[in-house]
Parts: sequence; structure tokens; C-alpha cells
Amino acid sequence: MRLLCLIFLMFLINGLNGQIITIRDSLLKSPIENANLIFEKIGASSNVKGEANITVFKKNNVIQITHLNYKTKKIAKKNIRQTVYLSQKLNILPTIILNDVTKIPLPKSNAIFTIRPSGVKLLESSVAGLLASASQVTVQESQAGGGSPNYRGMEANRLLLVVDEIPINNAIYRSGHLQSSATINPFFIESASLISGPASVAYGNGSMGGALVFYTKKPSNINKLFLHQQFESNSNTVITNMQAFYHKKKLSHISGFSLKSAGNLSMGRNRMHGYNEWGKELSKNNEQPYTNYEQADFIHKSNYKINTFNSIAVNTQYSISSNIYRFDKMNDIKNGAQKYNQWYYGPQIRFLQSINYVSKNKTIAFDNIKFLLAFQNIKESRHVQTIDSELLNNRKEHVNLYDANIDLNKKIKKTKIIYGVGARHQNVNSSAYLSDGQSTFYNPTRYPEKGSAVQDVFAYGQVAFNIYKDVNLLIGARLNKERLIAKFNNPFLDFDTIKNNNVSFVKSILLSYKIKASTLSLSYYDGFRNPNIDDIGKIFSKDGENVLVPNATLEPEYSNNLEASLNISSKFVKIKIALFKNKIYNAISREYAVLNGADSMIYDGEMMRIQMNKNISAANIRGVSFSGTIGVNSRFLIKANCNYLKGITNENKPLARIPPFNSKLGINYKLNDHLFDFYTDYNAWKRADEYDDAGIDNFSEATQDGNPCWYTLNLIYSNKIDNSLTLMLGIKNMLDVHYKVFSSSLSAGGRNFILSLRASF
Repeated sequence: MRLLCLIFLMFLINGLNGQIITIRDSLLKSPIENANLIFEKIGASSNVKGEANITVFKKNNVIQITHLNYKTKKIAKKNIRQTVYLSQKLNILPTIILNDVTKIPLPKSNAIFTIRPSGVKLLESSVAGLLASASQVTVQESQAGGGSPNYRGMEANRLLLVVDEIPINNAIYRSGHLQSSATINPFFIESASLISGPASVAYGNGSMGGALVFYTKKPSNINKLFLHQQFESNSNTVITNMQAFYHKKKLSHISGFSLKSAGNLSMGRNRMHGYNEWGKELSKNNEQPYTNYEQADFIHKSNYKINTFNSIAVNTQYSISSNIYRFDKMNDIKNGAQKYNQWYYGPQIRFLQSINYVSKNKTIAFDNIKFLLAFQNIKESRHVQTIDSELLNNRKEHVNLYDANIDLNKKIKKTKIIYGVGARHQNVNSSAYLSDGQSTFYNPTRYPEKGSAVQDVFAYGQVAFNIYKDVNLLIGARLNKERLIAKFNNPFLDFDTIKNNNVSFVKSILLSYKIKASTLSLSYYDGFRNPNIDDIGKIFSKDGENVLVPNATLEPEYSNNLEASLNISSKFVKIKIALFKNKIYNAISREYAVLNGADSMIYDGEMMRIQMNKNISAANIRGVSFSGTIGVNSRFLIKANCNYLKGITNENKPLARIPPFNSKLGINYKLNDHLFDFYTDYNAWKRADEYDDAGIDNFSEATQDGNPCWYTLNLIYSNKIDNSLTLMLGIKNMLDVHYKVFSSSLSAGGRNFILSLRASF
């Protein structure tokens, strides 16, 4: 009897153990975290080891296994062995899922890239670097501590940044280069995606060039501590990162913090371009002064599962930097001498608090519904002192943002419907003063002295359905109503209030046809951007020669986008080619103007020419992009990306913000737990006659001939020593090449050795 009991117990244990399976990459054989296993209302997910418990499923259940970066797989439980392999997607973003409520029902053929900061990409210590690793995004840098992403010639306020479904673009996002991406910590990111098609329908105002959508890591049903320490030799950068996952019954959490301390950045010494003094204005021994900074970031997220169908989540994020010097301004020369004694941004602060409630109780109107409430507090400041002045010019901005959204989805047979409504309110407060260290004096503010506000209300809808066999269609539309009010108290203006009301209607359509292993996609979509407080109500000078004043008559700018793409996907080869054309109407551009009958005025103690933002004629952007991977075998993977853009105005002049041809070629080699990643980045010449006339492209930061071509060689090694410890070593810019990314003031970093250690407990 005891023997029978023992045998029964052994079979029981083996049966239970058999309920744990491992999800792995079919090519690299690495474990896949956060894969979702679903059958009707039953679900499970894989942990950091790729392990998933399938006990909840019955023998004959057909389990659907999904992941953001992999092809969906359906398999009956009875046919599952110890390991399930998933095949990677290339530049394809499937339906984005947040608590099972989708934002965009994207077909698999949509022209999108997705980055998961895992593996070698974890060595990127900024979001700007993470995005640049995709090769389809270039990043401009006027100073250290961040970078301004550029996608297909769209940058700053024409490219929307979204964090956990909440846009962080605000009413004072300027048309020039922005450093706002610095407030997003790369080590907290689960995935980063570029949505080029239906972005304006899903996310609205500001997504003319698409939307960069970031999802931070979410709570999991594990109890684990992750520690990460990283050192970079070039700038003596030290990074400390900690993340803790903890779970108890129905409540799960993630808490994390990250500290970064960066010294001055050293440029490369190998000047293959032949311009021996380029970029050396203030450098000492190739070190660029005023590029050191510090950054601290915090995140906490909690999820409470009320029952099988309902959950509530709370999301808190905080980011703060040290003072960051404007490197390009500190290099300015006037009358043969340094122009500025000080020119720095005060601490850039972003605080986000959101709460969302998700219900999966099916009704006739929806299968899932999500209520989202969010609050953001944004603070920034500028502090300027010329070399011949005793007074420090201080200007501070404070923005409060309030969001309320309802998103719903419904599936009727093969038709997916996504729709929602929402509202956003923004308050902008601007202050300014002059100081000599003891006293303060009056100083005109950058934005309206009496405050300003913007209110948006919107409704959107998208439908994805099958037309015929392998032909699928996605259509969408969005209606947006905005009201802006700005109140001034400035004697130079002939008005004290600006009121601006705009109604925008945009649409998108995407048709895809699958032919065996290939998918052909055609899309048309609108983009729009309403003029914000920065466009309408700003008073400032960029160069000390011209001053920008408000314009109450600005209208929204729009874009019409056409795109054709071909995806070829087989077992070992994945290729994607996209052709696109973007036409911008009513583009907002800075022009010389007259105010109160005068073309000049005194600003910051100097006589300057007057400029205004105005709606100008249309502009055109055309281009082609290519990306591909070849899996030679289970160990070798070859990757390639390249992009070409051409942008001109209707006057046949070069359009601003158009990067030169760029490409990336890489080879991955994996041997057991050892991973080698070798890649090269290449950027072609940006000739002097290809720069814009308004100075937005920063021609003054290039050579007299333009921005020279450049390439870098890079090698990353990763070794998973055991289940709890990972070592990563990197050499960036192995040849120590000197170069500048197009439009950047900073010279890029020279040879950089990186050491990274990650441990889990």
C-alpha cells in the first residue's frame, strides 16, 4: 500500500512539473518574458526565465500565445512539450495591449518598428540612444542630458511622445530641438514603438510624424529584486539602477529608481573628415566642457486584481535632472570673445500620476473598457548671463496637465472595433526676473504673464476587418476640438488676450494583402497639430539679433501621408521595404514681421528685428526605408537598416530637419550563454546647399561644406554567467572617430568602454 501511494505521489509530482513550460526565441533560443497565454477568459504569462504555468488550462484547450515582438502561435495543450518556440517579427507591431485594452487594432503588416530594451540595447543609458539604435530615428543634441528624436523629418512638437498611453507633449513644446526624451528612463521601459500610420487617430494633436509610444515595465506575479551597475569610460558615467517586483495575492507592485552621474564628454580624435579644428572651440584635450550632468528617476506601479474581469492600476513616475548647460550657447562668440558667462537649463522635472480601471465584463457595446485619469506636472527654466552683464536672466515655466480618457474595444467575428472619448486640460504659468545675487528686478516672461490654458476634447474610432480572404482593411477617424486662451500684460503688444478655437477632423485607412509569405500594405493618413502656447504666445530671442513676438491669427498645420510597404517573411529571412510621401499644409514657420508699425524693438537690452510664427505654403517629404534580417543558422543573425529622405518647400528650397542617408549593419552571434553583437552606423554627407534658410538645421555647427559623412564600429559582448548574474562589455566607436550627428552642436563621444553588471535575487 505504501509502495502504491509512493508511486501515485511520484506520478502526481511529475504531472505538476509537466504543467510548467518554457517559451523561447526560435532563432536565439533565449527565454521570452511576458508572453501571454490565453484561452477564452483563462490566461497565464511567462516570467523572466520564460516559464509559464499552464495548469489552469484543460487538455483540449487551444492556447493562443502572443507577444509584442513575436508571431502569434496557437497550440493545443495536449500537444505542448517542455518548450514552445516563437518566431520574431521584423518592424511589425501587433496590437498594443495595456491591461487587455487595445489602442490601435494594427494589422501585422503595418510599417512600424518596435524596440525592446533587452540584451545589448540595455547598454544604452538614455532613451535618445535607445531610439537611435533603431536606425530609423536620428537624434539631435544641442547639449548633454538628452536628445531630440527625428523621424522622417518630423521632430519636436510634430512627433508625439506617449508614456503608458499618456502623451507628454504639452502646450509649450517648441518647434526647435527638444530634450524632453531625457525625462524617460530607458531602464524602466518594457517596449518602445514608432507608430506612423493611425497615430493621429489614436493619440491626436502633435502626431504629424507619428507617435513614439513607450510602455514602462508593469507589475508581475513574482517576488524578485534586480540590480544594475554600469560604467562608461568616455565621460566617467556611473549608473545605478534597482527594480523590485513583489506580489501578494491580488496585489502586485514594481518599484524602481535610477541614478546617473555623467562627466564631460570627450570627442573622437580620429578626424578622418579632414577638418582639424571643427568642434574644438572650447575643448581641452578633446574634452567638451559644460557637458556633465546628473539625473535621478523613480517609478512605482501597483495593480490590484479585483476579480477575474476587473482590475485597477496606479502609476507614479518622477524624473529630475541637475542644471544642464546649453553647450552650443557656451560656444557662441561675439566680437572675438565668448558671448555668455552662463547659459543653462535649470532642473528638468516631470511628475506623472495616473490611475486606470479596466473591466472585461462583456456587453453589447464592448468586450473591454478602460477608464484612465492622469496628472502631469512639468517644470523647466532657463538662466542666461552674457559675459558683459552682471545680471542673470531667469525665466521659469510650470505646466499642469490633466487627462481623462475612456477606451473601449469590441470584436464581432473577425471585425475589431476600437473607440473612445477623452479630454485634456493644460495650465501654463510663466515667471521671470533678473538677479545680481542679492536683488531681483523685472524681466519680461517667455510666455503670457497672466497665464494661459488649453482645453481639448475628442472622440475617435477605428475598425479593422477582413474584406476578402487575405485582404484586410483598417479605417479610423478622430474629431478634436480645442480652445486656447493666453493673457498678456506687455506694453509692446497691441492686445492683452489671444483666444483661439480649432476643430480638426483626421482620418486614416490601411489596406493589406497577404500573398503567401509576403504582405503588401497601402495606407493614407492625416496628421494635425494645433498651434500651442509656444507658437502663439512666446516672446523670446534665439540668436540675440531677432525677437519672436505673438501672432493671434495662427491656424493648425496638417499633413497628408501616403505609404506603400512590402513585408517578406520566411523562416530565416525577413525583409521590409517602405515608400512614403508626406505633404505638410499650413506649416508654421518663423518669418520677419511688423509690430505696431515697427520692424524692430528692444528686447533683453538690445535692438532686435521682429519675427512672428506664420502659416506658410506647403512642403513635401519623400523617402524610402529598408530593413531586413537573415538567420544564417541558430547562432548567426545578420541585420540591416537604411533610410533616405528628401524634403523641399513649394519654393523648391531645402526643408529643415531632413537627415542625410543613414544605415546600420549588424551581426549577432550566440554561443550558449555568450552573445556577440557587432554593428556599424553610417551617415552620409549633409552638404551646405542642403541646409534650410531659417537656421533651424544649425549650419553654424557644421563645417563650411556641411556635415561630413561618418561611420562607427561597435562591439557588444554579453554573458549570462548564471540565472542571477549577467555581464556585459561594450566598445562604442572603436576607431575613435570624430563626428557630429546632423544638426547637433555636440561632437559625438569618442571611443567608449562600457562595463555592465546585472544581478537578480
